[in-house]
Amino acid sequence: MGIRSCLPPVVRVCGEIDAQSAPQLRDDLLLMLRQHGPRLELDLRDVTFLDCAGVNVLLATRRRARLEDGWVRVIQATSQARQTILLLGLAEVLGLGHAQ
Repeated sequence: MGIRSCLPPVVRVCGEIDAQSAPQLRDDLLLMLRQHGPRLELDLRDVTFLDCAGVNVLLATRRRARLEDGWVRVIQATSQARQTILLLGLAEVLGLGHAQ
């Protein structure tokens, strides 16, 4: 018998999420899903830059979670990250503000 947390982990992402950092972030987020289940909360309050490569990582992580009946939510975001997500029309898809 094992003990498993019922709360989704909160992953705090810092710095720039761009073409250079995106592959590592993708690997890290997918590992979190494998280790902790298909529900993940993302804290982007320390993200200084978010481009399309970064947004693609967030969407890929969400797709993987949904394959296992889970979800990915952005619970905190800098104004820059929030603006990028809003401009792309992805606020609802990424649960932006769901727990804010």
